Amino acid sequence: MHELVSGWWVFETLHRFFVLNLKGDAKLKKMFFHESSVFAVITAVLLFMQTGLAAAPLVLPRPVPLQAETIAHLKQAHVNANESDQWQLVVFGFTRCKDICPTSLGNLHMLIQAASAENIQLNGTFVSIDPDRDSAAALSSYTERFGSDISYLRFEGEQLEQFKNAFGVEVAFYTKSAGNMENYQVDHSTTAFLIDPEGRIKVMFDAVKDAADIASLFKKNRGLFL
Repeated sequence: MHELVSGWWVFETLHRFFVLNLKGDAKLKKMFFHESSVFAVITAVLLFMQTGLAAAPLVLPRPVPLQAETIAHLKQAHVNANESDQWQLVVFGFTRCKDICPTSLGNLHMLIQAASAENIQLNGTFVSIDPDRDSAAALSSYTERFGSDISYLRFEGEQLEQFKNAFGVEVAFYTKSAGNMENYQVDHSTTAFLIDPEGRIKVMFDAVKDAADIASLFKKNRGLFL
């Protein structure tokens, strides 16, 4: 069952990228769908059928361009970065997450070090999905624990929804209500997004399970990052 879910996740995520990120840009949408959507769908179906590959990191055959507003937000997280050759890792989470988020951010720190060893400039961004409990001060203190190359982004309301939609990220809140704004549970994706210097999603992977594979990718497939 897990393997089928993983395969469907690949298909659904690709679908979200094509539909959401190209919305409003008719020329780009026409070009992108014409040239690559067939190949992308075939790739997704193959991953769905070959379940051994479905849970592995996904190197997109054609990187998915993010919209200008999304890229601008990501740049705000690292104002001193060298934009010309700067890669970025993005994960979503919340500071009260007990195990998944600390593991994800610990892996981001490891990957930043692994990339540096291969002369790949990489930083990380932690996007809060729980702004009601994650203040800017809390996020700053939380991300600092994992290294100076990991920063954060905090949005509220519609702005947060738009940013999540740009990455196809789903979040579920349990027992949250007007009478309970402190002790509630949150479920969210563990997907990490590797974004190239041009603002395109190049690789997607599980931030908890696949970090070692990405570190190996930096070393063995460095041509992807030139």
